[in-house]
Amino acid sequence: MGRGHAGTEAPRVSQLLRRLMITVVIAALLYAAGMIWFDARSIADELSAFPWWRFAVALVLSSLNYLLRFAKWELALTWLAVRAEAPGLSRGRSLLIYLAGLSMSVSPGKLGEVLRSALLRASDGVPFRRTAPIVVADRLTDLLALVLLSLVGVASNREYLPVVIATLVLVAVGVVVLGTPRILHPLLRRLAGLPLVGGLAARAELLVDSAAVVLRLRALLTLTAISVVGWGLECIGYWFVLGGFAGVTTDPITCAFLWSMGTLVGALSFLPGGLIAAEGSLALATARLVVGATQPVAIAATLLGRIATLWYGEIVGGIALAVFLRDPNLRARAFAATPGDDGTSSRT
Repeated sequence: MGRGHAGTEAPRVSQLLRRLMITVVIAALLYAAGMIWFDARSIADELSAFPWWRFAVALVLSSLNYLLRFAKWELALTWLAVRAEAPGLSRGRSLLIYLAGLSMSVSPGKLGEVLRSALLRASDGVPFRRTAPIVVADRLTDLLALVLLSLVGVASNREYLPVVIATLVLVAVGVVVLGTPRILHPLLRRLAGLPLVGGLAARAELLVDSAAVVLRLRALLTLTAISVVGWGLECIGYWFVLGGFAGVTTDPITCAFLWSMGTLVGALSFLPGGLIAAEGSLALATARLVVGATQPVAIAATLLGRIATLWYGEIVGGIALAVFLRDPNLRARAFAATPGDDGTSSRT
């Protein structure tokens, strides 16, 4: 498929970044509106006596989670033999590209994190089709990890069982279909002949072989194990935050259930970054299940928890992306790239 043709159907990186900025602004406005709706003064009163060292601990734990997630990225690059094609890809540049992808965390389902593939293509000429499936494997193993963490509280909170079942079904279908070329190839060939989705299906067929590599059983188990540890750190971070409010009594197991279930609800909503869905479900469950957690406390803890994870990641990702784009040559190639572009970039 020609470069120009792909560009007519797929958004360029510059377009993705503009959409990101719009989403961030909308999210900030929604957060501000939410604060006013839920009585900003009551929330501010709860935060006035909050020990902020606990929030700092949550930020450190989020940072460790990002490093673990970078390890997942590096493992996938190794399994796909990317450095055999791009021997000049250093660990430092790989980390910068990975962190830059965090700037797209507020895209629906975090699928905007395929920005990493576009940046890797711009810097080292790695075809988009080789690395884009890493995002799918990352999301599926994240969902599995969240299900495992949520199991600590599902038995005593059966109303959340449908969320767990829906997630498992989604993951199972995704792994079987996307990880089995003999199923996916015929399906995409049929779809390629249809209007509207035909072009997308034709491009997707180029991703099948790489998807099969990162979705094989051993890879899934390895990536899921890393995700359990990473998300577990975020759960502990929420425990630190929640325990900083006067009168609250909680434990890491309860917080693991609360955080993982709230994140699952946000993920299944397919809203950008799970916004509103994750916050709403987490705040409601916290107020209901945690001793001493009033509604203002639950909302304040939820806001701090999300700032220490989602929005902290956005800031880190934005800085990393700005550093990457300082090179004018890389910036030009990155902005010209599209998710459907499978050619090899000309490096200077």
